[in-house]
Amino acid sequence: MKTIYLTRHGQTLFNLQHKIQGFCDSPLTELGINQAKIAKEYFIREGIKIEEAHSSTSERAIDTLEILTELPFKTHKKLKEWNFGTFEGEGEHLNPPLPYNDFFVQFGGEDQLEVEKRLNEA
Repeated sequence: MKTIYLTRHGQTLFNLQHKIQGFCDSPLTELGINQAKIAKEYFIREGIKIEEAHSSTSERAIDTLEILTELPFKTHKKLKEWNFGTFEGEGEHLNPPLPYNDFFVQFGGEDQLEVEKRLNEA
């Protein structure tokens, strides 16, 4: 039996600035780098051996993974976060209440079912 560990990227500049980021990208902050180091320490402490690594094509996810492991890894466009269309890079105060469902489609983004299907395929 295989165990899959899903790890979120560390804090980014847009997280710090409370901006919406899904398909758009921003770099890890110092805190985000430290969060990735803490995750690496957790894997070591718990004796978790990473045998294979995969990442979305987002810089923030790749940078986090490169801190977690020195293994070669594969990137996959289908692992990217939700596409929020023209809301990308805008203030988080513009986010509608959850669940988003198909709200972002009218702004060139994805609906929830599309995101789920894409991620499940990956």
